[in-house]
Amino acid sequence: MFGERRKTGGANFGFAGGRPSTAITPTKRFTDLGTAQSTRKVDNRLSMGQNGGRLSVFQRGSAVAPRDVKSAQASNVTKIYNFLLEHEQSGAPPEKIIRQPTGKNDFITMFEQLYQHLSKDYEFPQGARVEDEFTGIMKGLGYPFPLKNSFFQPMGSSHGYPHLLDALAWLIDVISLNQSVSSVTQNILLGDFMEAAEAQDKIISYSFYSSTFREYTYDRKAIESKDAPFWAETKERLRDYFEKNDEITDLVTSTKQVFEQLRFECEEIEADKGDEQGLLEEIARIKDDVRKAHEYLESTERVQKQTGVELGIVQESLEAKKAEFEAVQAEVNELKRRIEVQRQQHGLTGKEVRQLNVENNRDKEAVHEIQTELDNVSKTLWRMRDEDTFREQKANFVLVIENMEKILLDANVKIGLDALRPPQNEKDLKVGWDALNNQWLPEVNRQLQHKKLELDDEKTQFSSRFAAIEERVQMQQELLREANKKEAREERVRRNERDEWKTDRLQREKRLDELENEKDVLKNQMQTGGSLDREIEEEKAKSAKLVEALEQKKASLAEGIRQKLDETMREITKIDLENATFHAECTDIEKLVLKTRNMNQ
Repeated sequence: MFGERRKTGGANFGFAGGRPSTAITPTKRFTDLGTAQSTRKVDNRLSMGQNGGRLSVFQRGSAVAPRDVKSAQASNVTKIYNFLLEHEQSGAPPEKIIRQPTGKNDFITMFEQLYQHLSKDYEFPQGARVEDEFTGIMKGLGYPFPLKNSFFQPMGSSHGYPHLLDALAWLIDVISLNQSVSSVTQNILLGDFMEAAEAQDKIISYSFYSSTFREYTYDRKAIESKDAPFWAETKERLRDYFEKNDEITDLVTSTKQVFEQLRFECEEIEADKGDEQGLLEEIARIKDDVRKAHEYLESTERVQKQTGVELGIVQESLEAKKAEFEAVQAEVNELKRRIEVQRQQHGLTGKEVRQLNVENNRDKEAVHEIQTELDNVSKTLWRMRDEDTFREQKANFVLVIENMEKILLDANVKIGLDALRPPQNEKDLKVGWDALNNQWLPEVNRQLQHKKLELDDEKTQFSSRFAAIEERVQMQQELLREANKKEAREERVRRNERDEWKTDRLQREKRLDELENEKDVLKNQMQTGGSLDREIEEEKAKSAKLVEALEQKKASLAEGIRQKLDETMREITKIDLENATFHAECTDIEKLVLKTRNMNQ
């Protein structure tokens, strides 16, 4: 389910296909050296797994303390996932599946991958119940805790699945212990550094004790009796074995050499395992990279050549464009030079010249239209010989002359040419039309252009004068606004002075009333004493002085106000006269501008 199962070898714990231990063991059993054979009695002894015998350390019983497997569920999941990831790599199931399997197949796959470390060819039997298979194997391994069928129903349940995870974690501990013991089995028996003779003695002792204990367990009661020949026979076999020590020594030496050779060959095989295929793949990748590099180099060279050709074409086009640009730039510089010369000689800018050229072209087009019309008229005249046609052509000629003279009169233009007279015959008419086309029209066009330039100059002058007049008007308006502001300020000052004068007058009148009241009081007091008359006279004198000072102040204020009003009136009259003069000038200018516009039209 999670990839191809890796067939890993493990120590043989009594299961089929297990890898034998690498410890050096004798090739012959001690029981094979002698002729005496021990016979097993018919009465069977109690098994170690029965209730009447001794309890095994792997047997379940009431002495096993209960475990809180739910609290260890997370650590068990991590332990199983890390172990499978280390040994199975890409074939390891995800941690999510280990924590919560989707069905029994996920659990079976995990159990197969783990148990194959103990039995490399193990596969879960087809059609077997996972409860029976898993429980039986775990009991055989000596798992000390009960595994109920309810733990598997349903798979992944919260009440039973933690127990199954705990069993798998225990199985990982057994696998780790098996791997550690398998790697150091010989060191456990013989030690790391031991002489050959000492190692041989230990091997012989181990073999002797193993065979002796095996025979002892077959018939323990008979061997423990006083008359049993077991121990004497055992000593005799041991003595015979030591006599054949040379054979054992040679066998041990040859076995060690074979073991060393096998280990060396295994190391070479392990070192060379997969390297050939990897090197072939690496060579193929290098060849493919070289091929791709050559293809890229060729494509780059092709692109470079194509880019060089395109660059040459672009450079040629660039040179042509540069030459064309230089020619155009030379023409532009020549035009600029001619415009500058024209401006210096004739005082005309490029814009004015272009405008005059446009107007000249329009006049030329008008003259050309008139010339075309005259040609058509002449052709018609020469075709028609009757007198009515001549009179009509004569009338047209006279009308053209009158209109031209009217235009010249309105424009105040004088032509220094002989006057055109009404024709008397067709010959005079033709001569008149030729004179009109060849002499009058070019001269009229030239005079009108000259008049137009003069009018433009006058227009410019009038514009300058109008701007100056507008500036003067603005200045006069500014002065008028300043005068109005000044008059308003003076009016406010006069109003404030009048208010102060009124306030002072009211205060003085109030004081006068108070004095009158005091006078009345003093008059009343005069009846009681004559000394008050002098005080009254003094107060009257003071009041007279105050009234006189008040009258003087009032007269001076009135005189000042009158002078200010006179000055203001004079300034206002002067400003009115200037405004009237300015308005008259503006009216004249407007009339002149209107007249100029009418003449231009």
